[in-house]
Amino acid sequence: RLELKKEQCDMNQIVDDVVSDLEQQAKKKNLEITVQKPDEPLPKIMADKDKLHDVIMNLVDNSIKYTQKGWINIRLSRSKSLFSFEVRDSGIGIDPSEIDKLFQKFSRAEAVFRIHTGGSGLGLFIARKIIEAHGGRVWAESEGKGKGSSFTFTLPIETK
Repeated sequence: RLELKKEQCDMNQIVDDVVSDLEQQAKKKNLEITVQKPDEPLPKIMADKDKLHDVIMNLVDNSIKYTQKGWINIRLSRSKSLFSFEVRDSGIGIDPSEIDKLFQKFSRAEAVFRIHTGGSGLGLFIARKIIEAHGGRVWAESEGKGKGSSFTFTLPIETK
């Protein structure tokens, strides 16, 4: 069982911190990271700030690792009851038949093995556990190899 230390979290701040932590890594590969935020301010949500930071760090770091050239776009949005985070990239993409395996323990997509990243194969598994412990969902989408991918999670907006 995953222990969560919930507190009021500013998702804008968490994303800004992650982007500033990873910007140099992206610049070394000539990748531009852009962040799109809604016009109206996002509400603070009750969540485990450190764990969400780890999830976002993992998703953006993966985008950088698996994108050889192009861009990475992060989009924050909300509906009435859900906060949504999406990172989309112009990277190596994922064969649609492998998407379901991505969030399993020690799993990495086949194309990933051709790129030496030194990953443990646990990042997405742990990310899913953290998001689900918050009552949220996480998923990946890609039109196929060489067509980039997107990773999205949603969390219920709990303000108290």
